[in-house]
Amino acid sequence: MTTENCRRDLTAICKAADSGYLLQVIRDGSFEPLAQKDLSHWPDWPTFPVDAAHAAGCELVMLGYMIWPDTVTPDSLIGWRAVPDQQAWSAKVGTFAQLQAAGI
Repeated sequence: MTTENCRRDLTAICKAADSGYLLQVIRDGSFEPLAQKDLSHWPDWPTFPVDAAHAAGCELVMLGYMIWPDTVTPDSLIGWRAVPDQQAWSAKVGTFAQLQAAGI
């Protein structure tokens, strides 16, 4: 297991855009997206129902990432949490290799 596979420093952000949402995966402390997808077919902010949270998770899988299962708690929306003072939701994510190295 490499140090890279043990890190938990990736965050997915699903934020309001001109039309729908923009989904990005960023490394903590950076603003440069590692992956990005425009979700223009989604409803406008502030709508982010359970179906959208589930769909965002599916989009992450298509980009090669997954929400850490231990972040899915009763106070989250399938792992997603509202970002204070922003029109966005965020979730801690990892690559498939990171989750596999963690035994998930």
